Amino acid sequence: MFLNGQPVGTLLREHHQRAIGLRRAVGELVVLVEDEGRVNYGPRIGEPKGVIGGVTLDGDPLVGWDVLPLDLNAPPSPWHDGVTPLDGAVGGPVLVRAEFTLDEPADLHLDTDGWGRGVVWVNGLCLGRYSSRGPQRTLYAPGPITRAGVNELVIFETDVLTSVTARFAPGPLLGPTE
Repeated sequence: MFLNGQPVGTLLREHHQRAIGLRRAVGELVVLVEDEGRVNYGPRIGEPKGVIGGVTLDGDPLVGWDVLPLDLNAPPSPWHDGVTPLDGAVGGPVLVRAEFTLDEPADLHLDTDGWGRGVVWVNGLCLGRYSSRGPQRTLYAPGPITRAGVNELVIFETDVLTSVTARFAPGPLLGPTE
């Protein structure tokens, strides 16, 4: 959650959190809801996700929400002042855009070390989600989506990019395999 562009808290289902305490303030409240799928086994089947039962402040319902769904099949369109260039520490949620040049199309392994949590696209194709919690630290970009010359990298960061360098690893970094 963000109040006037500043992070005020995160609710994690795995920690059984259901509320964030906020002091009454004037401004814009942004709630970013990330859907990571559903549990399909055990007692948590059918567990609700997202904003459940409405949002209240001091017992009063907050109404008049705008909802901006993000279709991950293509990079989101820029909002506010556009896509942020990759040139310094970046706190999310933010779209970051960069370009890289290849001599010829190639299979690539994008190293997400130093990145927080988000989604990546190369030349408009979603490579997937990344998280600093791992264990996987690279995203695979298959050769057929890359091209000789300039290629586009778009990152939707929802946490913090502590390293704003986009690097490619020589192979997959999948974390512990046991």
